Amino acid sequence: MDSPLNEILRPSDAASIAAFLAPRSIAVIGAAPAEQRSIRGMLLRVLRRAGFTGRIAPVNPSYREVNGLRCYPAIGAVKFPIDLAIIALPAELVCDVVEQCVAAGVRAAIVISSGFAEESVAKAERQLRLSDIARRTGIRICGPNCEGFYNVAGCVAATFSAAAEPSLSGSTRNAAGGRVAIVAQSGGLGFSLFSRGRAAGLEIGHVVTTGNECDLTAVDFITHFAGDPGCAAIIAYLEEVRDFERFAAAAGRAQAAGKPVIVIKIGRSEAGRRAAVAHTASDTGVATDFDAMFAATGVIAVADPDDAVAAALGRLTNPVAAGRRVGIVTTAGGAGTVLSECLTEAGFSVPVLDQKLQARLRPTFPSYGSAANPIDVTAQGIFTGGVLQSLEVLLDGEDVDSIVLSLSLSNERSISLDVAALSALRARRSKPVLIYSYTLLSPFAREALSTAGFAVFERARDLVVAMRALSTAGHDDRASAFDSGAMAS
Repeated sequence: MDSPLNEILRPSDAASIAAFLAPRSIAVIGAAPAEQRSIRGMLLRVLRRAGFTGRIAPVNPSYREVNGLRCYPAIGAVKFPIDLAIIALPAELVCDVVEQCVAAGVRAAIVISSGFAEESVAKAERQLRLSDIARRTGIRICGPNCEGFYNVAGCVAATFSAAAEPSLSGSTRNAAGGRVAIVAQSGGLGFSLFSRGRAAGLEIGHVVTTGNECDLTAVDFITHFAGDPGCAAIIAYLEEVRDFERFAAAAGRAQAAGKPVIVIKIGRSEAGRRAAVAHTASDTGVATDFDAMFAATGVIAVADPDDAVAAALGRLTNPVAAGRRVGIVTTAGGAGTVLSECLTEAGFSVPVLDQKLQARLRPTFPSYGSAANPIDVTAQGIFTGGVLQSLEVLLDGEDVDSIVLSLSLSNERSISLDVAALSALRARRSKPVLIYSYTLLSPFAREALSTAGFAVFERARDLVVAMRALSTAGHDDRASAFDSGAMAS
């Protein structure tokens, strides 16, 4: 039986996108030696360093060999089937080379080259020709003016982004319980999200950048990942949505599957709209239309890459909150005060706890602390049991819907908090528990808490964004406007 996603992604499209992301052989057209430190050199370098195990064919008539690989003068001269061609050539050569790829039986192409619709109306004709080639021949094309993709689990780094190269220092262990797919109409922003997300403890499964979208679009990939059982969340950077209804349908199905869709959508300012046109020739659309559609389909709208990472980290490490009442447990009164202000201004409440609960808590920390909420257990509260007792009371009670634990996590060698005991407490009750370090967060502490599956933040703004992503606040009038079709034309 066909899945509901086939209504918005035809089976042939689904198969072609899955194959596009998992090629068994790749031709790099325009390849150059890695030591040149050019985009053409970086394509081979990054692909090989990421561990691609398939066959690679450099294509460039200027070389007979590139970094130990036989180099071919043209795609038609390659002696084995090619699944994917990565094209990095002057724009005026691209269309003819794509036609040559079709003749050689290549199934898909990434056009890295710029110099298309983003540059001028005249050069948009080149892009129209690329679109025509895709429609006429069936080859799938990503780009032009893109940065390729990275299938992390499959070790396919079809990109020149240095972010896809293995890190010498290693990476933080994953805090989140599922892989994130990143889809971006900007190569730089796509791989920015990748590096920031990985550092924060997200497990990134794919990064796909789509550029000017002559054929494959961001919506195509969002639709694909909405139906991918190996994907737990989608982060998207969008300048333009070329198929509004398909995006809404894919986002709605992702929501039904419990898969958050987090979107940085450009177009709220004149400067942003102007920059999008120059960047990818994108028409950003009407912001209020997107607001309504996002609200109706459960899309989490954020402002920038840090917000996107924070929202994803919050959602993938916690259950959704039943409401907007927050309990704060802190070892520093000032940090509790700052969090109270930030959360209240963001629409949350920090309610005073019942007197009976306060009476239970006071013996577990010094008299100069506070049991009201924020619960200020003072620095001694870590050692006297005040932190864990306060968390247990808030987790077991009905007074708050989510909990923030605020403490110092700057030590490079140890954490005074009993992470195992905290994990055991959290497992007893389905409430969000987020951790805020009011000092700069040490790599040691981030690693330990990420390994235990906690979202930990060192900026109050990031914490608030994560809390918003976990809130179940009802849809507003924008959602009703979308559902009724009362959208701006």
